[in-house]
Amino acid sequence: MKKIIKIKDILISLIKYTYYYIYSVIFKINNSNTWLISERGNDARDNSYHLYMYIKKNHPEIDIRYVIKKESSDFLKINDTGSIIEYGSKEHYLLFLTAGKLISTHIMGYSPNMSLFWRLDKLKLLKIKGKKIFLQHGITQNYIEIMTSKVSKMDLFICGAKPEYDFILNNFGYDKNIVKYTGFSRYDNLVSNEKNQILLMPTFRKWLNYESNFIDSDYYEKYNEILNNEKLDKMLEERKMKLIFYPHYEIQKNIHLFNTKFKNIIIADFKNYDVQKLLIESKVLITDYSSVFFDFAYMKKPVIYYQFDIDRFRKNHYDEGYFKYDKDGFGPVVNNLNSLVLEIGNSIDKGVSDFYLKKINNFFEFDDKNNSKRIFEEINKL
Repeated sequence: MKKIIKIKDILISLIKYTYYYIYSVIFKINNSNTWLISERGNDARDNSYHLYMYIKKNHPEIDIRYVIKKESSDFLKINDTGSIIEYGSKEHYLLFLTAGKLISTHIMGYSPNMSLFWRLDKLKLLKIKGKKIFLQHGITQNYIEIMTSKVSKMDLFICGAKPEYDFILNNFGYDKNIVKYTGFSRYDNLVSNEKNQILLMPTFRKWLNYESNFIDSDYYEKYNEILNNEKLDKMLEERKMKLIFYPHYEIQKNIHLFNTKFKNIIIADFKNYDVQKLLIESKVLITDYSSVFFDFAYMKKPVIYYQFDIDRFRKNHYDEGYFKYDKDGFGPVVNNLNSLVLEIGNSIDKGVSDFYLKKINNFFEFDDKNNSKRIFEEINKL
């Protein structure tokens, strides 16, 4: 059934694309002065959202439109800006085809169908007029072919840190006119405001899409084990703290399968919890390979890497890039639950050590809250 629905969506998107392309040619529609911006069409909480709000506040002369679905949990917080485009609408298609600047955190995030239009673009079958600006969703630490120039050619590729900039410039097929180190827009708003909480935020695994029973996976077993660990709960109780489990967007469809018997452990869903708010309010972050740790470290707070499946991850998900956790990481790397609980206690009591703080400061050259300003200036040059 899901496959049938997906095929139907693709056909509808193709028909609409063809119709509105012909429509735009016949009526000579010109939106070259308009900037179209989005994330994935269903959220407003990442680099695109923060850049959009910066531009609305500081550059009202720019005609910028934010694409989002009406049913999105983020729709109301952005609706009163007065420049909202409903995802999949006639206006969306026409601006996708004719806007001068196309901006997103995800590849083709501004399009009415990300996977379809990325494939058309890869095959050079997509006819759009705008410059493509890639803000990124997180700092890239591994070689990801879909982001290279031979697969998804960008007109501007924004980087959040200097080592990342060097890695992309040397390995992704872009030149200095396209790859720019400005810092991420959302980093301008990363000001720690801690509560007594710990954030557990692992990334997804590609192979989980092909395993028929999610609850039989090592991923489910290991993380559900944390959620029901009595030693961890006792630690939380003694320190009057909460642990919030917020898995990656791609895992959220299975969030209902996780469980806990402890009141101090919260299983958080995408609809009701905002990632950046969780990062700002947490004292300690536990992750595995997710680039979200860069955001947390940017605020100079302690990170723990829980990597129980590192060999399989490297073999079946992403090869190792320039960032090596045991050498470059901003916190300890553990591979079993007992070590994890021990490091959680150490991080709560001691915070981030000088050893890791030095690594953080060397990684991020910009800490001036002017990232959005730099990004705007680079886009405005195109």
